[in-house]
Amino acid sequence: MSFKRLLLTAAVSAAVVSPALAVELEKPSFYGYLSAGALKVEGQDAEAEAFEIELGMQGKAVLDERLNLHYAVEVDLANAANSADDPTTGRDGEADVHVKEAKFWLPTQYGMFVVAPRGTSGQWADIYGHINHYEYNEPHEALNADGIFAQPDRTSGTFAYHTPWFLKTKLVAAAITLNDSNDQNVDGRAVRLVHKNGNLQAAVGTTILMQEQLPPFATDDYQISAAGASYKIGALTLGAVWENNRNAPFPLAPEGKADFDAYGASAYYVDDSGAGIALGFKEKNHDYDAADETVYTLKLEQRLTPGVKVWAETGQYDEAASNYAMGFNVTF
Repeated sequence: MSFKRLLLTAAVSAAVVSPALAVELEKPSFYGYLSAGALKVEGQDAEAEAFEIELGMQGKAVLDERLNLHYAVEVDLANAANSADDPTTGRDGEADVHVKEAKFWLPTQYGMFVVAPRGTSGQWADIYGHINHYEYNEPHEALNADGIFAQPDRTSGTFAYHTPWFLKTKLVAAAITLNDSNDQNVDGRAVRLVHKNGNLQAAVGTTILMQEQLPPFATDDYQISAAGASYKIGALTLGAVWENNRNAPFPLAPEGKADFDAYGASAYYVDDSGAGIALGFKEKNHDYDAADETVYTLKLEQRLTPGVKVWAETGQYDEAASNYAMGFNVTF
């Protein structure tokens, strides 16, 4: 039985055994996160930049007293704002509305079930979040200046299951369906173990992407394994991440693949007045030396109110262009 047929069978069975189920849809809540300011990348002009313009809606459907189906939809308009009416590209921004969240999750006494056509990558949040204290130089591969780690911060077409917490630990397994025309029902598989115990948090996981999902020059399945941990000492949080990549698609290699390791460490301190500082280091050690990279990051911040923060940040790179940014965040 295929994975999709199994899901369909489970859904039909649930409907049959619950004929009297009364669903109450609660009024959703709306939220937002706005981040904007000035950005200067070496070799480019300084410009006003929308770093993130996120607007979301979250709610739940009450199936019975103990069973709630939660949902969230969120879009990021930053790319649309930055590229609107750009005379160099002719783009009007309409194609740059980025859906960041479109997911459903069902917590039960047997664990939590997740269906996410689009959503935050759990691997990224639970593992790389230990060093994610930055506004522009975030630790992921997509649409920013980093380029150290390979794990995207978003994923599509995901089915996931979280076990119940046991000894402050849970196991998460996910199937990722990215491509509906490559003869693979499941294009990626991920598993991770998450542990939270007071001031100590840690996670370890592996993602495997099938060769059929990769670029044509790839010759093997691609495996990303990573581990991250953080520990809080008063107002100071120390974190570290290690990522190991095996058979990463690489067009310059004769066999179309290469291996590399990436590391990151960060220290983040925030005092009672809301003033904070973050210091970080990230490095990629690639089979091909030309793809190596190192970056040092520094951020200063001051929280003005619970929902407003001002900050300044820099990322100093060995190979890529270094950057300087400053701005404000508004959360509601």
